[in-house]
Amino acid sequence: MDRRHFLKYASLTTAGFVFAACNQRVSSDSETSDRTSEPSPEDTVNFGELEKSDLTIGFIPVTDCSPLIIAQELGFFAQYGLNVSLSKQDDWQAVENGLLEKRLDASQALYGMPMLSQLGSTQAAMVALMVLNLNGSSITLSPKAWEAGIRPSTDYNQFQEFGDAYRNYIQKFEEPPTFATEFMTSIDNYISRYWLSAMGINPEAEVEFMEIAPSQMIHKVKAGVMDGYGVSEPWNQLANLEKAGFTAYVNRDIWKGHPGNVLATMQPWIEENPTTARALVAAVLKACQFCDQVENRQELIEILAQSKYLDTDGKSVEPSLVGRYNYGGFDEKERIIEIPDFYIFQFRETDYLKKPNHANYPWRSHGVWLLTQMIRWNQIDQQEYPKDADELIDKIYPLEIYEEVAKAFKLELPSDGMKVEPAEVFIDGRKFDPSDPVAYLNNFEIRANAPQLFFA
Repeated sequence: MDRRHFLKYASLTTAGFVFAACNQRVSSDSETSDRTSEPSPEDTVNFGELEKSDLTIGFIPVTDCSPLIIAQELGFFAQYGLNVSLSKQDDWQAVENGLLEKRLDASQALYGMPMLSQLGSTQAAMVALMVLNLNGSSITLSPKAWEAGIRPSTDYNQFQEFGDAYRNYIQKFEEPPTFATEFMTSIDNYISRYWLSAMGINPEAEVEFMEIAPSQMIHKVKAGVMDGYGVSEPWNQLANLEKAGFTAYVNRDIWKGHPGNVLATMQPWIEENPTTARALVAAVLKACQFCDQVENRQELIEILAQSKYLDTDGKSVEPSLVGRYNYGGFDEKERIIEIPDFYIFQFRETDYLKKPNHANYPWRSHGVWLLTQMIRWNQIDQQEYPKDADELIDKIYPLEIYEEVAKAFKLELPSDGMKVEPAEVFIDGRKFDPSDPVAYLNNFEIRANAPQLFFA
């Protein structure tokens, strides 16, 4: 494929020196990228002299990691003077531990991980520098659900029809069926709970949630250990290909434009390395822009499928990235649906995403929604919506670095970080107004420890 590559050397002329990016590698393999080209100093924003150039950055093998992989493979890290070692982590607990224990300088992280780290028992200053993607995940159900007559959402006329069938199926179990999520702070955990409760199924009583690493979910559903799971790709498409399960719902159809993963680090690390943090965000933002170009998606698929990254067949990576999504099934019916916005890494105009809004901006309103769900499901020791919520969210999702980099990229920023999510973007038609989170919380009949009132 013809396109411009970038060298392992970046000219930062105003700083008066050149950074060398040596022996880029993944984990301990010391595999060096050979995707190099001529330096392009005109494309490089100079933020000043780096405090630290050798970084270890964690990732989990899900398609959401694409910007980090591309930043490494195409030399965007090197372009900003960063010699990055990408470290594949076994699960999200390893990511959290790696950040807390300072083994990782930064990492791909779950959207809720920084918030729970700060507000939960850990009380650690983890922060999100930027959002890596919107959408990108689905809910897979087991062959047992299929045998009971449950079909992909594409086979139903409306959500209520699917909901009635699935609720009747769940309520026939003598013991709550097991539903897997990759980690309690995953946006997929909250969306799965939202989806279940919208059908009148109480995820606290009628379903048993368990945490499993994304790459292990398909093995567990094959073994009959669980009845379903919610996770990022390619682990839903692989289940379809291997006839281990079928896609019941795409999470984009439960909440259109929901945040996916974030680039996380620790606040003390930013304070020690402010210029490095800006260079890191710049490299990843450039990679996000690359990932969203349609003409680059095939190359992205080939890179991700490698053993050092997702370690899977490109056929399982392709559907979500080219926008021809396969819902699967155990009959001969073809259920391929065009979903061009299944993954948004930077910007794709949709009915819910218009310029200047874009995927990487850390919306305060998304943080408010997440906080309501943590309270709803009793994840934090908070019986009411906190009066200082705005200050908390500002600490967890700081804007200064991202906004500075975005402006350097001449990327227009949203005029207001607190955007209303209209009723039509949620599957239950429930509008989310971040200016009134207490009323929003009190709208939910199904929640942990209900009945309960939440006060500001």
